[in-house]
Amino acid sequence: MVCIAAFIILAICVLTVPIIRLFSKKTADGIVKLFKSATHCFTRRVTFRACDTSFKDDVKNGLLRKVILKHPGWVKPLSAAIEVGAFLIIVITIWSLLVGAKSLVSLYVYGTCNLQNPNSCSLDSTEACTIDAAPIEFNKDPIGWIGNWFGEFGNAIMAIPTRMKNWNASDYLPETTSYYGGKQDGKPIALDIFDPGCQVCAESFKTQKERGFFDKYNVALMPYPIESSMGNGYKYPNSYLVTSYVMAVQLQPLDDDGGNPAAWQLVEQMFTGKTDDGDSYQNAFNMSYGEQRAEEVLQDWLKDFGYSDDQIKQIAELAKSDQVKQMVADNMNTVYNEIKTKKIPTMIYDGKRHDGEFTNETKF
Repeated sequence: MVCIAAFIILAICVLTVPIIRLFSKKTADGIVKLFKSATHCFTRRVTFRACDTSFKDDVKNGLLRKVILKHPGWVKPLSAAIEVGAFLIIVITIWSLLVGAKSLVSLYVYGTCNLQNPNSCSLDSTEACTIDAAPIEFNKDPIGWIGNWFGEFGNAIMAIPTRMKNWNASDYLPETTSYYGGKQDGKPIALDIFDPGCQVCAESFKTQKERGFFDKYNVALMPYPIESSMGNGYKYPNSYLVTSYVMAVQLQPLDDDGGNPAAWQLVEQMFTGKTDDGDSYQNAFNMSYGEQRAEEVLQDWLKDFGYSDDQIKQIAELAKSDQVKQMVADNMNTVYNEIKTKKIPTMIYDGKRHDGEFTNETKF
């Protein structure tokens, strides 16, 4: 253990040798010499062979030389402490390497180095409403925490091929969907995954409109209500209700929608519309409206779009039906188990999966 721990410490020290050499060539040469001895011993130990030098004893004797002269009775306990310290150094080093490897793999696959709370990853600056994992506290359930940690790492490794593959938006379209502005021949298909309550999704939608994204692609919608990481509903209180209405409207399209499907009109009103007092509808749905008031506003919008009272009643019933519940569940399953994104919005177009906000810098 001692020679492995010494190798780790000296490997770090060797990185500073060029600087140390500027002040003391003797010290720098001594570190290099020790590192060579440690490396030789380390390579033998990791291949389960005995170290054929006295390096381990040299290290311990060097550390204990003064103690032997003044306090000989301390030698055995301090020697044991050195072994324990060496073991802890090795464990911490291995754990650090695992954490680093997991962070890098997760960053490559999911665009975030922290799968529990993707927004907390400082290595990624992409804005998004993240799909957070249910928190497990180490001090309350250490075995569960460790199992979950390695489970996430394994899933990230298994998901590496999804990052490298060619993404075809058509492979992930819901059974019933709508295209912004109506589907037009000759345009490639893109898939837009969003949460109606997600503020970043609203900004992403506005930028897509401004930059002509909807003019270049047949953009299909997939509403996805982000579940709360606490297991008590959804991240945004009325997201599931709005998603249900969007899905129900797709089952009950308008005969005359003015060129844009009613489902997309509903989404656009949510993302860009304003209340009578100037607040955004999205903020009102998230912060002010209870479920009853939110449903009344949705039905008012449908009436403005051209639906009759009977049609609105049918849509309200559809939104609560098992059919729509299954459609929403299918969307959530596709996002979580097939697309495997951790960020909303997510877009699929041009053979790639794009996680996070569509900005002025996004290429398309």
